[in-house]
Amino acid sequence: MFKPVQMAKIAIMGLRKNQQTSVSILHDMEILQLEPLSKDVLDIVKNERDNELTRQVSDQLLRVKALMTVLPSIPVTVKKRFDSVDELLQTANSINVDEQVASLEKEKEALLTEIKDTENNLKLVEEFSFFPEDLKILQLSSATSYFGRIPSDKFEEFKKSIEPHSKDIMLYVQAEKELTHLILVVFPSISADEFANIIQTNSVKIEAVPNLNGKPNEIITNQKSNLQTKNQRLKQINDELNKISEKHYANLVEVEEQLQIENKKLEVISSLGVTKDAFAMEGWIPESKLGHVKSTLEKFTDGTTIYELETKEEEKAPTLMNNPGRFRLFEAFIRFYSLPQSKEFDPTMVFALIFPIFYGLMIGDTGYCLVILLVCLWVIRRVEKGKRNLNIMPRQLRSFALLILKKRQMVKLSKAMIPGCVVGIVLGVIFDLHFGFHLNGYVFDALATVGITGGWVPEAGELLNRPSQAFLDPIHNAGTLLLYAGYIGIGFVSFGLILGVIDCIREGEKKEALVKIGWLAVGWGIVLLGLALISGDAINPTWDRLIEVNPIAYMYYGLIFGGIALMVSCDKSKGAMKVMALMEVATIISHILSYTRLIGILLASVILAHTIDYIFLKSLNIGLPLAALGIMILFIGHMFNIIIGVFEPGIQGARLVYVEYFSKFYRGNGRKFSPFGSLRRFTEQQYSSGQQENEKLGKPKLKVK
Repeated sequence: MFKPVQMAKIAIMGLRKNQQTSVSILHDMEILQLEPLSKDVLDIVKNERDNELTRQVSDQLLRVKALMTVLPSIPVTVKKRFDSVDELLQTANSINVDEQVASLEKEKEALLTEIKDTENNLKLVEEFSFFPEDLKILQLSSATSYFGRIPSDKFEEFKKSIEPHSKDIMLYVQAEKELTHLILVVFPSISADEFANIIQTNSVKIEAVPNLNGKPNEIITNQKSNLQTKNQRLKQINDELNKISEKHYANLVEVEEQLQIENKKLEVISSLGVTKDAFAMEGWIPESKLGHVKSTLEKFTDGTTIYELETKEEEKAPTLMNNPGRFRLFEAFIRFYSLPQSKEFDPTMVFALIFPIFYGLMIGDTGYCLVILLVCLWVIRRVEKGKRNLNIMPRQLRSFALLILKKRQMVKLSKAMIPGCVVGIVLGVIFDLHFGFHLNGYVFDALATVGITGGWVPEAGELLNRPSQAFLDPIHNAGTLLLYAGYIGIGFVSFGLILGVIDCIREGEKKEALVKIGWLAVGWGIVLLGLALISGDAINPTWDRLIEVNPIAYMYYGLIFGGIALMVSCDKSKGAMKVMALMEVATIISHILSYTRLIGILLASVILAHTIDYIFLKSLNIGLPLAALGIMILFIGHMFNIIIGVFEPGIQGARLVYVEYFSKFYRGNGRKFSPFGSLRRFTEQQYSSGQQENEKLGKPKLKVK
């Protein structure tokens, strides 16, 4: 629970005839992370690749993928099991629709191009249908014709600019309210540069006249008929492709998935060490699964044996975290920082317990936390429950959210924020903060009315401006809360250092353990001394009166200077560099004080909420126009505070754990456990308990669970 899964490095050796079966079993068990063979093994084995089988699988995979890109997808609900590679290749070859699909796709692409061109031409001719003559006359060898558009308010200026060139440019016009349509026939007698200058100066948009024959009305009729014919043929092609999909698509996705798997297996097989009669592989496996893998391989193969290998000190086992289901969500936050090493303390559960408290404390308002909680539940429902969109959100906000996080990450973050919101709602009642308003008194009134709180009724006040009935008021008790934050700081720093000491002792780094003990002594000495000063103890630093005035103060100074001496003497640095250890004193102090940001962020949020509410309440007493403005300020202000409350407490809460806590003991830099296997959606595993009949016959088939 507090440590990753214990891993064992193993070597698997067996008869070469069983290598494919063994690889298939290990693939579908998804329990082994393969590693390169050690040097000693490589000296006696070699790597071989079945190039022919690999080529067949690769070719079929490319062919099937090409078919799937063309054919319309349809839902596939059943799963198929392939008992062998031969069966898989035969099934792939049986889907013999390549030529038919390629022909239909080629025709479809040509049709789509033609339809697009026809639609463009039709739109253009309709736009310039005012031309009374056959468009063929515009296809002159001695002139170039253009369709053009110009804003109507600029047409007269354009007309004046071409008047000097009336012999060079023929103009046909249809004027409309906003846009004037032009047909220009330009003769070579005017230079191209001069014509281009006229066009650019007057903001005329031109394009070439399409090569069409007939009057515009005739062309429109013919083009519409042509377009209808093409669309009908396109529909026929799509219908034919749909029929092919209905018949073959399920087989295609099944074959494609299994080919991917077999290709992966072949890559592994090619990396195995082999001799004439045997094969060997190495990898990491959860120690608890070792017996299961051994018995399975022995059951379905002849002579396959597993050896547990001794690992060298520099070899790092992969990390597989093992936390209870409710805490696995927070593993993502640990991986974001750094994955723990395989023998290191896994802080996931600590993070899962502490982060919500920090988050809720920094918000500390029931109203804000309730809004954030509802938003989180809505995101989870929209994304995780099948409604895979966030379209109800404003487009700009949705784009911004998706720019930062993927949908799956948004769900994880929402689930992680829910416990923090619950904590914040409870603390909001303790602080008597409900969108910054003090509403506890009204609740107490109601409870007293029904006899739950007896006859005690808090002092009445004005609506929405009632005196606070907080159990702990953040504003008036800021000093107390800051002191509590300091207690949290020294607690977490100490806990982290203690874990660091334990880890160092386990790793045999005794001097480093003593250094951390020195940090711990310095931290507690400074804290105790500070608390004594705050409480008014008569601490006289003068040596001759120290014991006389306050004997226990001697211990405080002893912890500080003794800790510094321990840090300097046990530091691994040499010479004058040992003095650099003194820098850790400032680090320890800053890390302890850093936890006061818990209250600082809370106070900032509370003060902003109170300010917004004050402006709103004052506006109610002035008049309706200002009251409306006050309501707007109330809404926008609290929305802003809520948005800040989503990000700032989350970032700062995670930072307190990552920097001030993890830095005392956590090494990280672990490598993820990546077992050999594949995600199956359309195929079944090849090995199943039902294959025991084959075992009895002594002919184990390639069937891997």
